[in-house]
Amino acid sequence: MLEKNIPKLYLIKFFTMFLVLMPVIVPFFLSAGIDMKEVYLLQSIFAVTVFICEVPSGYISDLLGRKNTMVAAHVLKAIGFSLFPFAENFTVLAIAEVILGIAVSLSSGTDTALIYDTLEASGSKKAHIKILGKSLYYITLGEACASLVGSVLLLLAFTVKDLAIISAIISWVPLFICFGLVEPERQKMSPKTHKENAKYIWSGMFKQSRLLNLILLNSVFSFLGTLLAVWMFQKYWQEINIPIVYFGFLWAGTNLAASLASKNAHKVEKKIGSVATLVIVGVLPVIGFFGISLTDHILGFSFCLLFQVCRGIGQVVYKDALNKRVTTDFRATANSIMQMGVRILFVPLGPLFGYLIDNQGVYIANRTLGIAYATIFVLVLIPLLRERKNFMKIN
Repeated sequence: MLEKNIPKLYLIKFFTMFLVLMPVIVPFFLSAGIDMKEVYLLQSIFAVTVFICEVPSGYISDLLGRKNTMVAAHVLKAIGFSLFPFAENFTVLAIAEVILGIAVSLSSGTDTALIYDTLEASGSKKAHIKILGKSLYYITLGEACASLVGSVLLLLAFTVKDLAIISAIISWVPLFICFGLVEPERQKMSPKTHKENAKYIWSGMFKQSRLLNLILLNSVFSFLGTLLAVWMFQKYWQEINIPIVYFGFLWAGTNLAASLASKNAHKVEKKIGSVATLVIVGVLPVIGFFGISLTDHILGFSFCLLFQVCRGIGQVVYKDALNKRVTTDFRATANSIMQMGVRILFVPLGPLFGYLIDNQGVYIANRTLGIAYATIFVLVLIPLLRERKNFMKIN
């Protein structure tokens, strides 16, 4: 029975991202009378909500169970997306983002923890990183398929609001799949000793090893870079005069790149080694930001693909490294802490990036982030590679 959790999780992830609105989500937001700074402000509101709820929601999942947490998450996700068709101003959009932020915080650590818990409880010999990669593959595959459908609908004269309505309807599908999940047997923390649990989690996350700390730090910056970039893509495509009806095909292309990268991340790591894989994940955002800053025609799309390859490989490699180094009793909390770090940094940097786009243009804004990520590579990734080398010598 437990093994059935994995294919059900694949379906949940696929339909969670089967949102035909996503290829034109930025134009949809702009149609509500807001600018790019406010688009990023909306994502900061989302990020603040996730930041506030992330660790408590992971802790709730560790205490009360994965299935119940997943059900609650997808109820809220469906409600949040169902508000989009009625959004005609910033306020309604902000309310929707708060609801979605709570939903994402509930599911973000829980779904990954459920994969590892299921494999461990069932005694499966399948490689954890392979299953994790495949689960992330279905996320981006769902978004890619939805993008193609969205583009076809736009060509058939559907409006962006029509796509919002269709997305709202589809957002209820994952909830019904969640009811079929089976809660795996696992060690749990005591619900009566929250203070002791907090100390235990803190020690397990931040005092266990410098290597784990650097893995956590690098994963945060890696995910942040792709998040900042993804919300810029559609504005960039407008800048280089690509008609909106083609956005879905382009969005599908970027997500297919992420799908293939995540599905084959374990093969890449096995073939070229973890050090070379981490270097690639660290370099791709630098090339992507600088590339976009220098390209004002359709070939700039190739640099968008680099961010998605980074996203696909990076999420698998870093999440696997984290989940292998924490125990099952606080695994959801550990994943939530990682996501919380991304949201903390996005809150100030997202609107700042949007402000730069509005006032200095897409090209200067991307050049600025290119410089920032080149610096991050030197200050954050190189110490991780050194620490890993030392760890391998000792072990």
